[in-house]
Amino acid sequence: MAGKKVWVTWMPAGGKGPKPDTVLTALTAAGLQIGGAPWIDDLPKMAWYELGSALLETAKADLWLVAGRSEDFRSERNRYGLSLVTAMVREGRGIGFPIFFLGLDHASEPESMPTLLRDLRFLSAADSNWPAKIATAFLKPAQGAPWDFRVNAVGHPIIGQWFEIGPREGEWAGVMFGVSGEGKITHHMVGPKGQLPDKSVLKYPTEGIRAEVKGVEFTAWSVQNRIGPQDSYYVKVEGHPSTLLFGGHPGTDQAEVTILKLS
Repeated sequence: MAGKKVWVTWMPAGGKGPKPDTVLTALTAAGLQIGGAPWIDDLPKMAWYELGSALLETAKADLWLVAGRSEDFRSERNRYGLSLVTAMVREGRGIGFPIFFLGLDHASEPESMPTLLRDLRFLSAADSNWPAKIATAFLKPAQGAPWDFRVNAVGHPIIGQWFEIGPREGEWAGVMFGVSGEGKITHHMVGPKGQLPDKSVLKYPTEGIRAEVKGVEFTAWSVQNRIGPQDSYYVKVEGHPSTLLFGGHPGTDQAEVTILKLS
């Protein structure tokens, strides 16, 4: 545990919110090294990507702690950004990388959170033992197998916002990706895992597929390229979709879909 680095994302904004001093002091007393920065609420500039990139650097963080109030975690903008950062970290650092949410005035219920945040660890600042629980996380890495799919995100003011999906094992005989809410698909590509391609050859691409799942309407695009563990389907999305849908191509026997709530 000695020398382990905790990256603190402080959610409360403005001069009227609580200060991080007490939280930082408690972590230091637990023998942890502290780094971090305030949360930046700027979805148009995709500020979440800068935070995700920082957390991918092993020299900066061994654990990510998000500290916020109930109102911070209820904000759909915040939940969206935190979901995308979590996707980046889970894909880049693995399931064993510890992520904690510390409720400064509440204890979050995992079931109330977006899909990608539900399996994280939730603590309450009202529990005097919360620093010790964070310290012992390094002794007991997160357990459980990852999902059978990969999901990642890229965001840059020039290249835009992209989602990357693919199978962890086996092969998809084509793929479909859809969005619901304030989001619009504008481009798609297939290429090597972890590297947005400059160009790609798409097999039988389709745009504007309409689908309804559990009362939620999605607009989806698809291709019939075969996607293996080292391949990815990249989809450019403008705006901030509340929910993602993806799965096998509608014309195959792999047509089951996954629904990810982002906000």
